[in-house]
Amino acid sequence: MSREAWKDFNAIEVHDGGAIVTVRFNRPKMANAINWEMETEFNSVLETCDSDDTVKCVVLCASGRNFSAGHDIAQVAEERVTGAPPATFDGKYWARTGEMLPAWQFRKALVVAVKGYVGPHANAILLTADAVVAAEDSVFSWEENRIGIGPPYGPYTLLPFHFPLRVLKQLWMPGGWLDADTALRLSYVNRVVPLGQEEAAAQRIAEMYASMDVGALVANKKGVHALFEAAGLLPMIDIGREPYEVVGEMARQQEEHFRLIHEKGAGVAARTRDADFDRSLSQV
Repeated sequence: MSREAWKDFNAIEVHDGGAIVTVRFNRPKMANAINWEMETEFNSVLETCDSDDTVKCVVLCASGRNFSAGHDIAQVAEERVTGAPPATFDGKYWARTGEMLPAWQFRKALVVAVKGYVGPHANAILLTADAVVAAEDSVFSWEENRIGIGPPYGPYTLLPFHFPLRVLKQLWMPGGWLDADTALRLSYVNRVVPLGQEEAAAQRIAEMYASMDVGALVANKKGVHALFEAAGLLPMIDIGREPYEVVGEMARQQEEHFRLIHEKGAGVAARTRDADFDRSLSQV
């Protein structure tokens, strides 16, 4: 895809700054939930930038109050409740739950500026990023796991490379979450700044990458990723691919959860999900 085609995108906005390309999630009324269209557009920008040696860094940010709710579970619920054929990307299920995200293969620098709510699939993108700047109000959440997600495979196999095992358990088992200060203390983010300053801080980091020789930048990132692979990342991607079989009462609750999303919205479904849950206990 040509860089000229970016102006026709719907779910994201792209600013072509030459060596630095800025992508902005642009579904603020939907908390920037990542649907098929947004997933497709974002990945196509990465593909174009990866093959163009004039680009050295992509900065990812978002319009509105929240970075991203994660997967657009309204689309997931519609496909599940109505039985509609799931959308695909490159011939695969659009939600990309079972494999490493294209952002992991991106050879240049990926810098992310987050604010507000950061849901599970949005965190999967952060796990692949090279630098993350967070506004002080950022909340990093895996709470949707409470409906029964199963083992952390696919892109989430990067979790143990970022977090101590005890933290990983807290995030994945009860569907935990952490605030910006904790994310900084655990080195999940590189900087925490006042709300409104996160994009400028991310751009400054991007300028550092843009000052480098593109060959050195690509070689350095390739070397770092090779360390992940030597530590066992690639075999881990398939761990848990055996699907979690939801049966009995949990199956009924899960179906009701998706039906609520489809009929009344994600907010109602989340409040119902957590009606008897003390959210403070799952905070890291």
